[in-house]
Amino acid sequence: MKHIKRIKQFIAIILFIVLFLVSFRYVTHVFNYKMEENDTVGSFYKEPKDSIEVLFVGSSHAYSSFSPMELWNETGIASYNLGTSSQSIPCSYYLIKEGIRTQHPKVIVLETYGVKYDVYYQSTALHIALDEIPFNKTKIEVLTEFLPRTLESDERLEYYFPIIRFHSRWQELTSADFRARNVFLKGYHLNCSQKKQQEPVRTTKKKEVWAGMMEYFQRIVELCEENDVELVLYNAPMAKSDKYRSVTQKMNAFYEYAEEQGISYINFEDLREELDLDYQTDFRDKEHLNLYGARKITTYLAAYLTEHYDLTDYRDNPKYEQWNKDYDDYINLIKERESKEGNPHG
Repeated sequence: MKHIKRIKQFIAIILFIVLFLVSFRYVTHVFNYKMEENDTVGSFYKEPKDSIEVLFVGSSHAYSSFSPMELWNETGIASYNLGTSSQSIPCSYYLIKEGIRTQHPKVIVLETYGVKYDVYYQSTALHIALDEIPFNKTKIEVLTEFLPRTLESDERLEYYFPIIRFHSRWQELTSADFRARNVFLKGYHLNCSQKKQQEPVRTTKKKEVWAGMMEYFQRIVELCEENDVELVLYNAPMAKSDKYRSVTQKMNAFYEYAEEQGISYINFEDLREELDLDYQTDFRDKEHLNLYGARKITTYLAAYLTEHYDLTDYRDNPKYEQWNKDYDDYINLIKERESKEGNPHG
């Protein structure tokens, strides 16, 4: 009898811990600052396990240049965009690691703007990428590796338990904080605004990429090889800006390195004419594409992925019925945004 009682007590303790962690994660999610479109990382965990075949990772250039719903409509490929603001290559490594753990995609597509950085992470960017990751081995590993030992203990705890950082938001909470936001975007940040830009002069010069970035990129390569995942790289087009030349020079060096290693790299800087990229209509600012530019990138990637990889068309699969509904919601949101922005594109 004592043995049975101990087993029951043990089970009760385990259930309590599980319930506490689930509740704690939910409360953290509610209190977290809400991004304009959705909590990219948080929404990723809502996807059924092993349901995503293509995972996009990278900076804001990733979530501005690729739309999973456009890919779905053209090919029926199930994908997700795990792009987050100012995401460095080291940060991409850990998001890829978490993506493989939960989804084991067939293809990882890494957007390469992150090679520009000379530091492992920026504080705000790291919070955006990690705050919605559950407290698990990956989160502990990245924070142990990234956070400097000189960091004050209270600031360190904010990374492990993000609710510490925004617990005072309870006075600001609205019903919107409790509702699921546009999860059907699958990580894409929809923007229909059009800002006229200038086409930059192409540079072929190269600038050395920081060794810390290259170290983590090599770890990405090895991680994909170990898990039988194909790796594809790409850089999104940019307009003329103060940053363009220095960033492009680093990407040129990285592009050359990838070619030498036999890693697939789509250099959209060399595909401007083929894309029919319009600098008057396809950008929302000097660095980022809008919906109309993203559609051109996504269409190109759709053709590339279907040609080079054995990916599945799930459009008629009953298990993916929600994706077709999500696409309808996506189109309705575009119509709503275009109406407000005054951009009547079909």
